[in-house]
Amino acid sequence: MRYLLDGQDIGMFGPDDMDRLAQAYASLCGEHHISDNEEACQRLARALIQLYRHGVREPGQLVTALRMSPAA
Repeated sequence: MRYLLDGQDIGMFGPDDMDRLAQAYASLCGEHHISDNEEACQRLARALIQLYRHGVREPGQLVTALRMSPAA
């Protein structure tokens, strides 16, 4: 029986995970001029984490998946 789960199994992220998420987050915030106090910032962070948990691990792929249209 497996008692100790991998951190990813219980929703934890390691330093490499955080670096990748932060890189994608910064890139998307810069593209769309999203400040850290906006509700859009929280939606973006949630979407990034959801994609990451579903296996999208590369910052470039995360950015591409969440890139917003100019009208958004």
